[in-house]
Amino acid sequence: MDPAVVATLISTPVSVLAAAASYAAGRVQGRAAYNGPVDAVRRQHQRDAYTGFLAAANAYASQTTWNSCFEEAHSAMGIDSFFEDGRDEIERRAVRVRATVPIKPLYGAAAAVSLEGPDQVAVLANDVIHYADQVRDEAKDGNRPGSAFRALVEGRQPDAGLPAHLRMTQAIDAFTAAARSHLNGTKPSHA
Repeated sequence: MDPAVVATLISTPVSVLAAAASYAAGRVQGRAAYNGPVDAVRRQHQRDAYTGFLAAANAYASQTTWNSCFEEAHSAMGIDSFFEDGRDEIERRAVRVRATVPIKPLYGAAAAVSLEGPDQVAVLANDVIHYADQVRDEAKDGNRPGSAFRALVEGRQPDAGLPAHLRMTQAIDAFTAAARSHLNGTKPSHA
């Protein structure tokens, strides 16, 4: 057989294989060039959702502390009421203050976290919402003699275990750790 024909027969499959490998490498490189900016934008949206949720959760937690509610009720009644026999009325007002703290911003921010994900972070955001609902429910029951909030007002530990407000702040801490780990690409630390 002619050496030129043999060389052509050998080089043709090699050229086809080289072209196929080059094509595959180009597709991978093109996909990476496309996905890199998309992933960066996705990560920024997650960061924004997490930040908005944490801001709403921390605002709700701050506005529903016993001290914050008590101070608001106290200032609404006036300074003299504390030194007179007005403490019971201040405590009742503080319970009402806690029950009226708006919770809707927390729900809206949690919806953004649920959309942005991932699932394990969204579940922790839902835990915060669950305990925030319990904080509100405890406050709505607040002036009932056996309520958990009433026990706190009276300086006693509620019968049901940890108060909802404490569980809510612990859930906020767990969400913060998971969100930070996800955004930084690290494994969450378990304390």
